[in-house]
Amino acid sequence: MPARLVNPEKVNEVFAHLNESSDNHTLYTALMNGVDITDQIKGLLLSPGYRMVRVDGRFGNRISQSHFELALVNDVSKEVAYYNRVVIQPDVVLNCRPVTQILVWRILKREHRTVLHELAGKVFFDYLLEHYNVIVSDMNQTHDGISFWQARMYDALAYNMHVYAYDMITCELRKILTQNDVSRQESWLWGDPEHHQNRLAIISKSELPIQ
Repeated sequence: MPARLVNPEKVNEVFAHLNESSDNHTLYTALMNGVDITDQIKGLLLSPGYRMVRVDGRFGNRISQSHFELALVNDVSKEVAYYNRVVIQPDVVLNCRPVTQILVWRILKREHRTVLHELAGKVFFDYLLEHYNVIVSDMNQTHDGISFWQARMYDALAYNMHVYAYDMITCELRKILTQNDVSRQESWLWGDPEHHQNRLAIISKSELPIQ
């Protein structure tokens, strides 16, 4: 499972510079030649000038896990409007190679709001889950990150997917079968500072552990 990669209190600091035009353009330049995956995301309709791109392994050994970046770029304004850093980490207990979104950011400028509406959820279900089957929450969750994951858990239940709460230390795997279960497991997953970094939410297209 993902190692501790980012201090939650540092998330805003990490991404604040991307709201600066020069730093955002630098990231755009680094990602603009990535593989265009727009057509790989079912139902994704983008306004002219936008592309969803993927870049693999750009950080090399600075990130120990296999990793890739997803970005919504605008080739007219030469900006990054949405950014998602993802790691792939095998888990021998669950017998799968889940992905984890470790850093997610989106621009606040008004002109990008329409295209960003519900984009994060679409990337989650229609790209990451479609390609990797299992998504695990990051152990470092901000308030917004927890809210995002709770919403995705409700969505996953509606889509008849498999939802779990998982303890990395004890390997306890709790099935979440109903909307009420999401509420009941909230405090177990995120309410205890002593244990919450070892407890992760999981959404999977297959029942776990995979046989």
